[in-house]
Amino acid sequence: MARTTKQVTTPSNTVLELQEYITAGEFLDIQEASEKDNLTKTQVARRLMETAVVSVNGVKENIPALLRDLPVSDYTFLANEIKSLVDGNFTEAKNQ
Repeated sequence: MARTTKQVTTPSNTVLELQEYITAGEFLDIQEASEKDNLTKTQVARRLMETAVVSVNGVKENIPALLRDLPVSDYTFLANEIKSLVDGNFTEAKNQ
């Protein structure tokens, strides 16, 4: 089943295409790797971002490098978007 994506625009006007959600399997794989390989919080965050981001300004190749080139304000914005993917938007779901 193909997942839908959404586009968000960062404070510096970079357009990011994100998965609509992170699957349970993806999340569990990252958690398992975190425990097995003793990943830092930064490494876990990086894996979550790489899993969630489909494209940066329409470019789908070399996402990790493109994310590293973002201004820190865009990185913080993206981190908050990823947090909402992991936490879920239960208010929105409840109101539908």
